[in-house]
Amino acid sequence: ALYMSSIEADEDQDLKKTMESEWNVPGLKKETQRLVLRCHKKVGKAQERLTKAKAVAEELATNPDATLEELEQCPNVDAVQVEVDELRDRLGKLSTLEFLLSEIKSKKSMVLPTECAELAIELGMDDKPPQRQARGPSKKKGPRQSAARLPYRRYFSLDDTEIRVGKQAEDNDKLTLSPQHRDGSDFWMHASGCPGSHVVIRSQGKQSLPEEVVQDAAALAARQSKAKNSPNVSVSMTVCRDIVKPPGAKAGLVRLTGDVRTVKVNMKDAQKRLDRLDKTVKIN
Repeated sequence: ALYMSSIEADEDQDLKKTMESEWNVPGLKKETQRLVLRCHKKVGKAQERLTKAKAVAEELATNPDATLEELEQCPNVDAVQVEVDELRDRLGKLSTLEFLLSEIKSKKSMVLPTECAELAIELGMDDKPPQRQARGPSKKKGPRQSAARLPYRRYFSLDDTEIRVGKQAEDNDKLTLSPQHRDGSDFWMHASGCPGSHVVIRSQGKQSLPEEVVQDAAALAARQSKAKNSPNVSVSMTVCRDIVKPPGAKAGLVRLTGDVRTVKVNMKDAQKRLDRLDKTVKIN
């Protein structure tokens, strides 16, 4: 089977871009990636507030001795839920835009394809990051070494198993094929039959994985694919040593040569799992 990779961008800005406007493609890609990361963090924090609000509301609802003051100070669970839903919706659209932009190879300004332009305009995107406000004089610091960029985001299951999710098509090749980023015995997952991120589960040499880890990785692979809006997504699973890249194939296109397991993901049921995983994400 052949699998095409892709990927998997939050602020409203007063822009006057139209469907006919030209966009700086590299700048828009960079800004979209920045907003995807920022929105991931916002979703995680909002989900934490929702969990706490529900716990407080449930405790007060079952406490016959709750005072009027305590009841009046009970968090508005519905309002926090709306915030979480809106952030998830925005994250989904930003991720879709990031995927569409990954298909554009131009490094110049151009008029975007219709679907891409519509999303960029709806999201209030700019093709350059916002200007930072000038700060006062800062203390002198020693030289700081920035961490090298990795071609994947890292998530962690409850047992601390690391799950790596490719960022872009070229990154997927590096993650899947380079011994620098995976071992041959690591497990590999990808949404079946559609573009999406490559996912690698670090196996530490184990020949099998806990089912919870498999379900975690499958949920991530399903969400980071073009099928993420489907109610159910099939995800293919094999080991990294059984993946090869056909000669001349475009970025992210690989062939599976060994045994393949199919994991079914119900996207509605997987949401709590994804919320938990989003709290663990690390991005370099």
